Formats: sequence, C-alpha cells, structure tokens
Amino acid sequence: MRLVRNPFRGLQLVLLLREDYLGRFRARLHGSFELLEHGIRLGPLTVREMEEVARRLAASGVPAQDWPEHELRKLMLQMRMPGQDATGEAEVQAAFAQIVCRALWEERATGRAVDERVEAEPILHRYLDVTLEELGPLAADARRLLEEYLVASDGSRTLLTEQQARAALPPGQADRVLTTLEGSAVLRAGEHQGSRYFELGHDWLAKKVFELRRERLRHEEARRRIEWERARWRRLRLISVLALTVAVAMGGLFLWAMAQAERARGQSLMSGARELLERGQSAMAMKLLLEIHRPERIRGWKTLAYGAMARSAPEVTFHASGAVYAARFSPDGQHVVTASEDGTAQVWRTDGTGLSVRLKGHEGLLTSAAFSPDGRFIVTASWDGTARVWRADGTGRSVELKGHTGPVVSATFSPDGQSVVTASFDGTARVWPVDGTGSAVVLRGHAARVESSAFSPDGQSIVTASSDGTARVWRTDGKGAPRVLKGHTGAVMSAAFSPDGQSIVTASWDGTARVWRAHGPGEPRVLKGHTGPVVSAAFSPDGQSIATASWDGTARVWRVDGKGEPRVLKGHTAQVQSATFSPDGQSVVTASWDGTARVWRAHGPGQPVELEGHKGLLMSATFSPDGQRIVTASWDGTARVWRAEGSTKPVVLRGHAGPVTSAAFGPDGQRIVTASWDGTARVWRADGTGEPVVLQGHAAQVQSAALSPDGQSVVTASFDGTARVWRADGTGQPLVLQGHAGVVTSAVFSPDGQRIVTASSDGTARVWLADGTGEPVVLRGHAAQVQSAAFSPDGQSVVTASWDGTARVWRADGTGQPLVLQGHAGVVTSAVFSPDGQRIVTASSDGTARVWRADGTGEPLVLRSHTGPVRSAAFSPDGQRLVTSGDDETAQVWRADGTGEPLVLQGHTGPVQSAAFSPDGQHLVTAGNDGTARSWPLLSIPELQRHLRDDNKDCLTPDLRETYLYEKESRARGHYAGCERTHGRST
Repeated sequence: MRLVRNPFRGLQLVLLLREDYLGRFRARLHGSFELLEHGIRLGPLTVREMEEVARRLAASGVPAQDWPEHELRKLMLQMRMPGQDATGEAEVQAAFAQIVCRALWEERATGRAVDERVEAEPILHRYLDVTLEELGPLAADARRLLEEYLVASDGSRTLLTEQQARAALPPGQADRVLTTLEGSAVLRAGEHQGSRYFELGHDWLAKKVFELRRERLRHEEARRRIEWERARWRRLRLISVLALTVAVAMGGLFLWAMAQAERARGQSLMSGARELLERGQSAMAMKLLLEIHRPERIRGWKTLAYGAMARSAPEVTFHASGAVYAARFSPDGQHVVTASEDGTAQVWRTDGTGLSVRLKGHEGLLTSAAFSPDGRFIVTASWDGTARVWRADGTGRSVELKGHTGPVVSATFSPDGQSVVTASFDGTARVWPVDGTGSAVVLRGHAARVESSAFSPDGQSIVTASSDGTARVWRTDGKGAPRVLKGHTGAVMSAAFSPDGQSIVTASWDGTARVWRAHGPGEPRVLKGHTGPVVSAAFSPDGQSIATASWDGTARVWRVDGKGEPRVLKGHTAQVQSATFSPDGQSVVTASWDGTARVWRAHGPGQPVELEGHKGLLMSATFSPDGQRIVTASWDGTARVWRAEGSTKPVVLRGHAGPVTSAAFGPDGQRIVTASWDGTARVWRADGTGEPVVLQGHAAQVQSAALSPDGQSVVTASFDGTARVWRADGTGQPLVLQGHAGVVTSAVFSPDGQRIVTASSDGTARVWLADGTGEPVVLRGHAAQVQSAAFSPDGQSVVTASWDGTARVWRADGTGQPLVLQGHAGVVTSAVFSPDGQRIVTASSDGTARVWRADGTGEPLVLRSHTGPVRSAAFSPDGQRLVTSGDDETAQVWRADGTGEPLVLQGHTGPVQSAAFSPDGQHLVTAGNDGTARSWPLLSIPELQRHLRDDNKDCLTPDLRETYLYEKESRARGHYAGCERTHGRST
C-alpha cells in the first residue's frame, strides 16, 4: 500500500484481475480503496480477437504450433457468450477459452491429438474429470457437491450459497475443494449483499454434471437391485445349508431350499442382464442370460432373451491395446485389420476365431491401415512420420517408407498393388514403390497439411486434399503441374475419384462438398445444405450418388448431378465422422461420435439399423466386400463386426416413410403385406430378402392391408374414404370400393375370398362383393367410428369394433339385430373371431383385451398386462394362444385361457399398431409407428439359448464375471481365458 500511495521515482503498481474476482477483492480491501481509484475495465475479447491471441501464443510456444484459422474460428464460436450471433464480433467467455486452448496445446504438444478436428465440449468434459481427479480423496465429495447441489432436475444450473456449500462438504475441507473448483473455473463465484454464491461455470459443464448424476443414479439403482437379489440368494443359500443339516428328517425342505436358491441366483442374473441391456451392452446381456440354469423356472427369461436378440449385437469384438482409429476388411472379407493408438496394427479373422497377427514397429499412433488389392499385404500410416508395408500373415520384416517430416495421416495401395501413396501433415504426398526400392515421387505444392490422398481407378492419377482449401490432381509419376481444384473457403478434408475416374468429390470444412471434373476445365457442382463441416464424401459404386458426413450430426445422399433435394440421414446425436456406401449401393453406413453406427437405405425412406454397444466415439464404419457385414473402429479400444441388417431375430422390414398401421401374413406364410401412413401398402418376402411390391394410388394414409385367401389379391383401406383391391404382384389398376362417408379404417376378405368387409369413421361397416359388383350390405348401429370389422371362419357373421366402447356381432347378410358385447371402459380398437368361431377377442384403449363367447353368454376373460391402450388382438391358428399389441411399444403372447405370464416382445420404438400370427403359428408379424414391421420367430427355450450362443462370439469379461457372477478375480480370469481358448484366441 505504501507503493500505491507514494510512487517511487515514477514506479507504478499495476494489478491485473479477472472481473469475476473483483467483488471478492473489493470486499477485502478494508479501507484501502486507492487500489480501485484508477481502474480500467478491459472488455471481453471478441471471437476474432481471441483467434489472433491464441494463434500467436501457439506459434510462440516451444515447440511452435500452427493452429489454422478455420479451426480456431469454429472453436471460439462455441465459446461465445450465450445468445450472441455466430460472428467474429461475438464476445468470448475468456475463462473457458483459456481452458480449451490450454488443453488443446497440451494434446498437440504430447502428440495425443491425431488431427486438427477438435470440439470445445469434449475438452471441457475431460477438463472437469482432470480437475476432480486432482482433488484426490476429496474428488467424491466434490462430485457430490456438483451433482446434488448445482444442477436442477431438468439439467439447468442452480445457485448455491457459500454457507450451503460449506455445510455440504466434509468439515475442514471446504476451502480446498471450493478454491480448486473456483480456480479452475468449474465454479463461478458471485457476490450478493455481502455473501458469496456459486454456480457452474458453463452450460456445457452443467450438461456433463447432469449426465454424471443420471448415470450414477442408474448404477445405484441397478446395484441396489442386484444387491437385493444377491442378499436374497445368500439367505436362501443359508437356508439350503441349514436344510442340509436336517436332510435326513427334512429332505423335502432341502430340495425346496436348493430350488429357491437357484431361482434367486437366476433373478439376480436377470437383473444384471437388464442393466447391461439398458447400457447398450446386448452381447454381454446374452452371455449373462446363458449363465442362468433352468431358465424355464425364471419368470421373464424368454422376454428378456427376445429383448436381447432384438438389439443389434456385434458378432465379435476385437480388443486392441489403445483407441482404434481405423478398421478395414480384407478383399475376401475373411480378415480385418485394425490401426491402434499404441502404434500396432492387428490382423483378425472376421469370424472371431484364432489368434490375431500383431504388426509392431511404429513409434507413434497409427492413423490408417489397409489391405493390398490381393490381400497379401497391409500398409499402415503413423504419427511417427512413416508408413510401413507388411505381409498380412505377419512373416518377414516390414518395408519402412521413410521421408515425410510430419505425421502420415493416410496410406493406400494403387489399384495394381505396386505402389503406395501417403499423405502427410508436412504438406506433401508421396508415391512409393511397394517394395521400398528406389526413391519416392514427392507431390509438393500444397501450402498446408495434406489431409488425404487417393489413386484414380486406373492408377494413373492421384488426388490430394489439403487444409490450404484446395484439392490437387497429380500424375502418379509426378510429371507436369497438378490441376488445382480451387473454390472451397475452408480446409478440404477428403477427396475421392468416381468409379469411372472422370469426376472427383471433395469435402470441406466450409460445410460443402463439391463435384469436379477430374480432367479439364469447368466449374464444380456445389452440394450445399450441411450446417457444419463436411469431413468425408464418397461416391456410390455406380457413380450416380454421393454420401457426405458432417459435424452437423447428419449424413446426406445427393444425386451426383446436384439435382433435387438430398436424402438427409438424421438421427445421430453427435458429429458424423464417416459415411460410406454398401457394395451394391443400396445402403449407407455412418459412424458417429455418439458411439453408434447406423445403416440407412441409400434411396427412399425407412428407419436405420442402429449398431449400439461401443463405449467411445466411432472413427469409421465400413462394409465387407459382400455387403453382409460392417466393421466399426472406436476410441474405446475395440473394433466390432456386425451384421449389416442388424438383428436377424426378428426380421425387420424397413422402407415405409411413415407409421406402419397394419401387417399380416399371406396364406402361405411366405409373404407379408403392410399398410402405412405414407400412403402405400407393400408386399414383402417374409424373410426380408428382395425388394417389396409397392401398391401406390391412395390419396391419403393407408390404414390396413390384407392378402386374399388365395394370395392373389390385396385389399387396402384408406383415409381417402375408399378401399381398393389390387393384384398382389402390383400389376394392373386397382378396383376402387367407394361409398363410405368417412375414412375407411379396415378392410379384409371373407374366408372364401368372394366378399370384403370394410369399417369406417362414418359409423358403419359394409360388406361388398370382391369384384365390386352390386350394392354393399350396410351394417348400421354403432354410435361412433367403427375401427375394425372381420368375418367369422364360416363367413356367415361379422364382428365390428367401435369407438362407442362396444363390439357387435352381425349376420353378414345384414338381417336381424346385432349381438352387443359391452364392458370395455374405453374405445374398442379391434375384434376378431377365434379359428373355431366360438370366441371373440377384443382390444381396447382401456388397456385390456377381453375374450368373449361369440354368443355373448357368460363373463369375458380379461387380459391385463399392457401399460397403455391395446391396439389389436388376434388368435393363433390353433386357437391356443393370443397376441396383443399396444402403445407401450410391445406385443404380448398369451395362453388363450389367460393362465401364465405373457411373452413380451420389445423392439419397436413407438406404439405397436397390430400383431398377427403366421398360418403355421410359428411366427408373429408386428406393425409399428416407428415405420417398421417385424417378423418374430416363436422359439422354444433351447432354440433361444442356441441363438444367444451363436449370435455373438465374445466371452463374458472378467470384470463382468466378478460383478454379476460373484466370482473371485482369479476364477473370473480363468473362466474368461478358457472361453477365449475355445475360440482359439489364446493359448
């Protein structure tokens, strides 16, 4: 203070203080306010200013780092003040910009960051983890403070007074915890009326803390459930021991106790399997279900087994010793090569058997690995600045391709397998003889890093993509000047030739892809629509389409000529890193940082197959040469091989662009007909192969579709007020049945195929001649919309279901009065006869199905299990079972007499509109609002066990064996090793 009050020989004291500390500083001055007399407030830096500061600091560091402008602009825009426009003049939240830049600097300095593509949110999340770890034993207390007191139930930030914070922390430890969290900007402090309060420093941190809390609560609930089951198992095991001591006198009690202990163990494993399914670990859930002895005695085992099979589990998981950056199939599809963070490549058998071949020699992480065209060799690219060519069987020494002065980010073989082209951050690409002899051809000219390089199909040209905003087309021999493809306003991340070599597609950080002529002049076609950087672009095998992947969370499929609107593949919850076509061009697989891959129809509507199970972000996903499998590479240290169609049980029929409202088998069980709100009906092969026959012509949603008894015709009911009769093969024009004064809600054939009965919102049902001649018989009497109508097996009667809460049984010729079935407390959504005509089952929005005598006598049997409205109910062909479907996203299979528990089939992601048996009773088909129909096999327990074993070749890991099977570590590792030996994966 003496120096402040009496400056010495012109020496002045300058204090620099972050504004968020000013209030606390002012409160502690105690009369020394001279320190604030000449204060100057420096306003927040703008995005543009912060870019310049960060670039200069990085360039002056040791070692110097070059941070491209486009990278920093995107990063700083993410750190702008909430509510401000995404421009260079937006203000930056300096504390968090500092954190992100420091973390990015450290990653680049230590070589952990593979490329320049960074996001602020993951860095902040990692920063939070590191900050908590620095608190050592107090980390759990700090985490609890953040989770319990600083985020609301909806995930938003809340305020906490200093007094409340100190009360929530262990005595004597509050200062250290609060100082650490505040100093690291995890917490932001404020002053109000002389007291301090805290809040989380950023919405992103609140999101992370909220996710941590939800995950902790889920695990605590699962642990409580498992501990309860475990305690029950222990109690019953104790009873077993006690019973053993009196076994001579009480042998029955001993057997009972043993059975109860076994049942308790089974229920405990069931709880574990449910937890694994909730976490997306369907393969491990399958393995845990197989550990249950006598599953027929365990309530819900079949339901859970079906639930596990309905999820897309990998066929096999390959475990590397670090993050996997790339995974590719061999040309024959029999092997997979992976490139890993630890500098090794490994070659695995696709079927998951045998030992992997380890290719070791690089001194830095691997960025790519690929087979030669004949499958005999592998080329790897590494952060150590080299590429290497290896024999795929691991024999002999590798050929080192050395010369780059920066990380090598890609390496690929030429079409004839005689050369390799590499791309490097040193700004060059190089073409090497595959045997390493002679000198490399250096392709020099880019003004920044080369992000990718690829040969043309004839091997005569190479295209490179660079952060300098250009792509260049070179002669493979390096002669002549390259053709420069200039036009992008951001870094070009990838470039690839079309299958005929005449075109090139580039993907850029500027949010566009561009299609260029490979040779000769001309302006590119700009594919514009993404709202974030485009990081990959690939041609379809026929060259007519392009798939792009973007950090806006979508992929898009474009016509190569740029005409029309692209098909937007939307559903991922994070950046999409890659998008590639299947060999037949009919599908696209995307890999995302949300940890999933998804398989989409390339052209036309339909829901994707979601490949879920990785615990980290995905770097790539590619098809096998035959298109039947997909391999994914993930930062969780694994690569996984999946069936491209996802689950085979059930068979999922995808293609409709709207909710599927009905699905039914044809008379031979070989076909399925579906109706959808997309305005079409479709006739599919029941096994899901081939393309469906599309019946298109209605002017509104199609509500139901049914095949005729001879399988030659289809009748559809539509919101356009008509029913139509089509040839099942789609040829010719449909016959239109017109006359209802409202939407037509259902239409079905009579057992002899000569008549059709329709139901309508006009409150009537009508019986028509199937050839459209004559006048229909009108069944009038309901007081509201008629939702369904169906014939009896002999064709003499019709049962209708109505929104008036009743079902009615009519004579098909319209004579006499109907029999009224009354008792539901809500809308009756469907009603059908049993195969013998003696019973009727109805479904209702009251959440029940009811089985009535067809003559109306007696009380109905009430089936309660659904947790919402029941949409449909139907008998099996032998009349011994029933299937119901409902808004709770399930179909349920019951014994027709109501005894026992229903089998619950889960897999749809929306209400299940209908469910029906196949003619042989061995399958079910369901229709869902998620746009799919699904054909489920009805399997016995031994059949289910066989599928659970065969669908995945992974072994239950030691940590899961310890957690769920209560095995000691040595025993768990021994069992795991034994399982691996059965697959030949260990010695």
